[in-house]
Amino acid sequence: MADTGTFFPQAHDGLPLIRTDAGEAVLSNGISGDAALSICVPCYRDSAAPLAATLSRLPGARQTALLFFDDGSGDEDMSRALARHVMAHPGPARLITSPRNVGRSEARNRLTALAETDWILFLDADMCPDNEWFLTRYLKALRESDGPSLIAGGFSLRQVAPTTPTGLHYAQSIRSECLPASIRRQEPGRYVFTSNILVHADILDAVTFDEGFTGWGWEDVDWGLRVAERFPVTHIDNTATHLGLDATETLMAKFGGSGANFARLAERHPEAVRSMRLFRMANRLRRLPGRSLLRQVTRHVAAETRLPMKLRLTALKTYRALEYAEHLS
Repeated sequence: MADTGTFFPQAHDGLPLIRTDAGEAVLSNGISGDAALSICVPCYRDSAAPLAATLSRLPGARQTALLFFDDGSGDEDMSRALARHVMAHPGPARLITSPRNVGRSEARNRLTALAETDWILFLDADMCPDNEWFLTRYLKALRESDGPSLIAGGFSLRQVAPTTPTGLHYAQSIRSECLPASIRRQEPGRYVFTSNILVHADILDAVTFDEGFTGWGWEDVDWGLRVAERFPVTHIDNTATHLGLDATETLMAKFGGSGANFARLAERHPEAVRSMRLFRMANRLRRLPGRSLLRQVTRHVAAETRLPMKLRLTALKTYRALEYAEHLS
């Protein structure tokens, strides 16, 4: 892949482009100072420019450092737009551009290594804070913490509306993921969604993201369960909206391709995974003949927009369980 960072010296005259031993290009806005927390955002072909612009306007922004890791997107237009917002942030800010795609777990580990504060706020590139006090609530939470802990804010769909292509993802997220803190606290490790969490650097040093998880899915659940075994995990209602809803075909491709990750999760955390209805369904379906045909049928039903959403959701879950059944031992 061509070096995606070479354009930065021309885009921002006089600002040096630093290269790491890993071949990454690092652009800094040149601001120094003691930030209270680092906001770390991995990006892969999702523009984080709107998120960067929002974060820079929020109360508390001057107390934060921004770190964006472009995971080998190779999109110069997207990177230029993000670079402009990095340069405009009122606190320290850097854009790290990887020459290759390293995956979500390694990207987060790289951000952790490059952060210079005791507290790190992980956000996904397609998130948007739901209120203007988003940063100040996290800053208050870290000041009140007795020691290293993980604080999960949760996520919502308040700022996005479903469309015909994204309606199934919208309904699935509302049912399974947009949960209040009162529900998430019942299984604190399981409901650690790394799209919006504040975590102490000591935890990230002690419990790294497992780079054995490849592609999309379940690496954050694995990490959250391992963190909860050793450190306090607190859930609060400080949500951000997931703006990047997937079209049905994209969603099913992600679900269908994450079976190996789910099997890895089940092997590492058998007790926690056995409590999941998805696992129990996949385990039952593993012994069912004719699974290939049933996968085709459920995939078709899930994609049919003229059918009731409740039926489509049932078909989606069954399709996912059928795909996972192929990977369970």
